[in-house]
Amino acid sequence: MMKGIFWSRILLAASLCWGSGAGLALADPSEAGPEGVVVHGSANAITVNGDAIFNHVSRLAVSSRVAGTQNEYNAVQYIKGELEKNGYTVTLQSFSFPKFSAPSSIQLTIEGTHGLASEQLAPQALHNTQGGEVSGEVVDAKKGTLQDVKGLELKGKIALIEAGQIDTNDKIANVADQGAVAAILYDPSSDAPISDTQFSTLSLPTVSLSAKDAQALKQTAAVNGGPRVRLSVQGVITMAATSYNVVATLRPNTATTTNDLVTVGAHHDSVSAGPGANDDASGVGVVLEVARAVAGTQRDSEVRFLTFGAEEYGLYGSKAYANSLSSTDIGRFIGHFQLDMVGSKNSGTLGMYTVNGQKNVVTDLGATFASRLSGVIPYGRFGRSDHVPFYQRGVATALYTHSPAEPEYHTRYDTIDKISKDKLANVATIVGNSVAEILSPTTPTFKRYKDFFTPVNYPYDPNPPV
Repeated sequence: MMKGIFWSRILLAASLCWGSGAGLALADPSEAGPEGVVVHGSANAITVNGDAIFNHVSRLAVSSRVAGTQNEYNAVQYIKGELEKNGYTVTLQSFSFPKFSAPSSIQLTIEGTHGLASEQLAPQALHNTQGGEVSGEVVDAKKGTLQDVKGLELKGKIALIEAGQIDTNDKIANVADQGAVAAILYDPSSDAPISDTQFSTLSLPTVSLSAKDAQALKQTAAVNGGPRVRLSVQGVITMAATSYNVVATLRPNTATTTNDLVTVGAHHDSVSAGPGANDDASGVGVVLEVARAVAGTQRDSEVRFLTFGAEEYGLYGSKAYANSLSSTDIGRFIGHFQLDMVGSKNSGTLGMYTVNGQKNVVTDLGATFASRLSGVIPYGRFGRSDHVPFYQRGVATALYTHSPAEPEYHTRYDTIDKISKDKLANVATIVGNSVAEILSPTTPTFKRYKDFFTPVNYPYDPNPPV
């Protein structure tokens, strides 16, 4: 040891061994490695099992796990039981969240004569729409991306938006920011209005139309400069529902301890459209396997493994948990690792995303361990997952996910056959060894991690995952 710097290094192996009880592991620490790869000896190097993670995902993805339903609660009980098997003290944190009830009436009426009759249109409300009655000219906002709406005159108008490319909530937010008073969504590949999908609370009255009806509106708009329509969504009821977070705590087991705290999380609920194998049973499976592996390490710090409910309705579970943390706990935090959609065969490459687009201890550790396993991974800027409430409380945090997202995202096709064991194990190894590094008794408090740890260089990715 020289000037407080630990010179020994841990290296990551790049070999997989499936089905034999072995998994992805760290290599022999005696091997030479590049500058800045690691910080201490190999006492806390962990091995993860891709088969075990896949089995967890299989158990969870037998059906949808909509927040506030029995299916979600069954998943909560499964997660709790698995964590208790590995010696964790597990509690369930209940919380209330607003759940959408379908409106009593929806009307989309064409004002004036535009060659299109109101009775031709059969709108359907989207989940969590705002209620109200508005009127305005219909404007084609394409897919509602920032680029699509840039410079578009939408103030006081109703945006017609095509599904796809970005999340529906972001589409609605983008047109609302431009002054739109309502939105009409459609899927050009579907003969029916969009339905059976959850969104967090939408900021505008929003309905969907079939592709045929939407095209008729677009054609009329092109010829007549946009028909004026009146949209009425009445009787929207938002009911209070109950969901749960799973909180599993493992205390230090060494004589000398730090006051540090690190957490790892995923969300256990899904949309109603499908079983959510990748979104986010994959993240939960990784949480459970990393928790198992970490339980066998020497630890001078506290670790908590978390799974959140009602993420799909608007991050309600992670908000409830983050807001329940005391100022003392916030002061103890080293970081929070969030896992969301980490196993699809059809998604892109792994990245780490922070709310402000800045590097932190969570990305520094992840990039460094990844560099010895599968190559350096990038960081970028992205919200819309359960890392956001931690960031809002001042905790260093990052979302681990693959970019671009798979085409099965938020559909009934998000099933177990689309899941890659290799991707699951890769993420688990990177995050697991990052967490084990923080917990290791051979490192001092990670509050001063830059005193003894030089991370590898890793690039910025300007493209959001979804």
